[in-house]
Amino acid sequence: MRTINQVVAAVTPGDAVSEQAFAWQRLLFESGYPGQVLAEYVDSRMVGQAQALDAAGKELLLQGDAVLHYSVGTAATDVALQSCRRIALYYHNVTPGELLRDFNPALAEECDRGRRQLKDLRDRVAPVLAVSAFNAADLRNAGLGEATVVPLLLDLPLEVPRDARASDPIVLTVGRVVPNKRLEDVIKAFALFQRHRAPEASLVLIGSHSGFENYRLALDRLIDTIGVDRVFFTGPISREARDAWYRRAHVYLSMSVHEGFCAPVVEALAHGAPVVARRAAAVPETLGDAGLILDGDDLPLVAEALHEVVSSAETRKALAEAATMRLEDLRPEAVAPRIRAALGPILDGT
Repeated sequence: MRTINQVVAAVTPGDAVSEQAFAWQRLLFESGYPGQVLAEYVDSRMVGQAQALDAAGKELLLQGDAVLHYSVGTAATDVALQSCRRIALYYHNVTPGELLRDFNPALAEECDRGRRQLKDLRDRVAPVLAVSAFNAADLRNAGLGEATVVPLLLDLPLEVPRDARASDPIVLTVGRVVPNKRLEDVIKAFALFQRHRAPEASLVLIGSHSGFENYRLALDRLIDTIGVDRVFFTGPISREARDAWYRRAHVYLSMSVHEGFCAPVVEALAHGAPVVARRAAAVPETLGDAGLILDGDDLPLVAEALHEVVSSAETRKALAEAATMRLEDLRPEAVAPRIRAALGPILDGT
């Protein structure tokens, strides 16, 4: 029985790339290809679920092929290249350092190094996969050729919950509290919505600010300066608690300027929360026609879009119908065969 391992930079609870590595591990195991998830860094809470790239981890890599989940500059890439007979690349995208440097210069440098090192993978990885066409363009520009686009393998509810939200409006956003998410724009657009359309509305921001404590402080100062009320940061929470917020939210708002895919907008659709999003990076590609996509610099327009989605039953119904169609292409039963087909050269041993 052939082994196919998953290699990532780090494994931490709730990390999107880590979750994909585990999802692919389960899928390949069910297809007859066992393997481990290996990482340069394994959070202490994940010990037993993933293997560090120590001597034992490197020995595991020598025994099979691997999928490299690429999202940042990391020594794990070099270890995999040196240890594995064959490596498939799955490119999640690397955030440009310029979007992070003001608040975390060290991570910004890691990201820039990761983007520069893409070219070092030329002729060393095959097959080459990307989470989106937006990501595939990065690989093409780095000289890696044409990538097969395969969306994220997400665990979505079988049915979208019925829209029966009756409380005061809740605007939701999910993801790490980092500058590329432009949470300052989320807060400003919400402030306009609350001030002019829905004084009883709340904004809930879910996600960790680890490594970006100074960015979180800047957001707190912004909230005080503009005088917006009912803004709640939950910090990291369980998947179950996160999904409960998706089901409660009247609208999901994304103002991010850089996403390689943006899983939360899909999760929002799958839990019945319509999406308003900035037209940037891979977000329009991920949403398709299933959300309101706007030029994000026009914050009054974003606020009016929030009002439209919250108040118009006709708009909510149209978006729900579009979401149902979009989700058909993103459900696990649709994505899993695409992963197996794209990995054919490794799975078939050719």
